[in-house]
Amino acid sequence: MRRGLGLLFVISLCLPVGVLTAGPAGAVNTVVPKCKLFSGTQSYKPGLPPLNSDKKVLPVTTTAGAFTQCSGGGITKGTVNGTTKAKVPTNCKKLFADAAAKKPGTPTNYTVKWSNGQTSSGTSVVTVTGTTSDGKLKATVVGTTKSGLGKGHKTTIQVIATPNKGWCQTAPLSKVTFKSTKITYQ
Repeated sequence: MRRGLGLLFVISLCLPVGVLTAGPAGAVNTVVPKCKLFSGTQSYKPGLPPLNSDKKVLPVTTTAGAFTQCSGGGITKGTVNGTTKAKVPTNCKKLFADAAAKKPGTPTNYTVKWSNGQTSSGTSVVTVTGTTSDGKLKATVVGTTKSGLGKGHKTTIQVIATPNKGWCQTAPLSKVTFKSTKITYQ
């Protein structure tokens, strides 16, 4: 899962960050937008084989998400896209082992297109921290903006992810929907 969820949000891929906006008379202001929510979906192709299989795959993980309820720098929202290709074969057994060891996933490259037309690009890393009593995944996503608006800023997002029906038990883990529970900016 570590590799497969390496984005899970955004896994794999998130992070609102500082924003540069044009000010009066061409002056540049640095503003860090604060968003209250990050949500979206993450898909794994092929899906991670269930626990009853020893087969391992190298999935490509794609993330589509959005930051909403944002303020600062004239930004109200941001659309996030990211992709990761696993570098180490994985399956649901590995996912659970990595989660138990709290091993971070493979970095995901992401791009955020902000509502003011600006963009941010960077990498994010997902660490699955456990499951909820109703079978959802808990994870922490840490993103670092490498270029564009907010270069150098970090964002930490706590998420709850709902996997596809039967995930890792009777079916491969192929898709999760996720929603933040807390976003912290540095």
